[in-house]
Amino acid sequence: MLFNKRTERYFVWVFFPLALLMPLFLEQNTFYVSKLTTVMIFAIFVMSLDYLVGRCGLITLGHAMFYGLGGYIFVIIAPEYEAVNFWVYTFYICVIAALVALIIGFLVLRTSGIYMIMITLAFAQMAFYYFSDSIDFGGNDGVFIYVKPDTSIFGISLFDLDNPIHFYYLCLLSLFNTLFFFRLVIRSRFGRVIDSIHENPGRTTALGYNVFVFRLMAYTMASALGAYAGYLFTLQYGFVNPSMLAWTTSGSALVMSILGGMGSIYGAILGTLVYEGLHYVLEHLTEHWLLFMGALIILMVILFKNGIAGYLEKLLEKRS
Repeated sequence: MLFNKRTERYFVWVFFPLALLMPLFLEQNTFYVSKLTTVMIFAIFVMSLDYLVGRCGLITLGHAMFYGLGGYIFVIIAPEYEAVNFWVYTFYICVIAALVALIIGFLVLRTSGIYMIMITLAFAQMAFYYFSDSIDFGGNDGVFIYVKPDTSIFGISLFDLDNPIHFYYLCLLSLFNTLFFFRLVIRSRFGRVIDSIHENPGRTTALGYNVFVFRLMAYTMASALGAYAGYLFTLQYGFVNPSMLAWTTSGSALVMSILGGMGSIYGAILGTLVYEGLHYVLEHLTEHWLLFMGALIILMVILFKNGIAGYLEKLLEKRS
């Protein structure tokens, strides 16, 4: 069974049907539809980071570089006033981001621990300042997308990206596919080797596996998916700017991963929903929302030592 944990199966059977029906209740309020779309996009990004940190043991503060690159790559390779094919350019963006990750990963993965955190942060900051200072890419203001891609396949248009409801369903489909993909990876031989490397890299090496190559493959894959999330965010709001590459973006995603339950993958969705929900509620209650946000996150991390997903799994185990 692909979703072998009871909690994960319950989550899939509750969350995705509810998410499918949600636009029916919010049809007259596109703001909330757009807000939920943004949450789903960021959940894809957090899942890609969660796989790196929770399953591979590769702690990085530079993952936002690929989130931002997803948008900037689209701006660089796509004609400015022409509607390109969404599926074709998704492939282009993921491949280019994967090649960038392959090069960076080749250097980054020769370090570990605090050194890896510092070097990934350094790469991300270099990219951030490059685009911030670049006149060609609009500096801190970023670049606007004037024409959104076409989603036609063999002449049949599946989604209208200018329609918030259509874009919502595209992102929901992407979220499910990402979760499904990571579950396939985790249950594959590759995934089992990655888990082995996380638990005991020395013994995995003794078994004849090249630890560096497997880590590089995982880093490349997760980075490409992070770029895809950034591409979706860029299409939703019609612009890309350097703030997407900032270390704070990586930091927020890391908090969401920890909150949801590191390594659970579906916990990344839970963590993103809770974090963004608290963010929205608190910022509308007080101008000092960051103080309360920080206190609540600390409290939840103390109470849920294995994240929200770990706590739910523990509850279901007791009942069974």
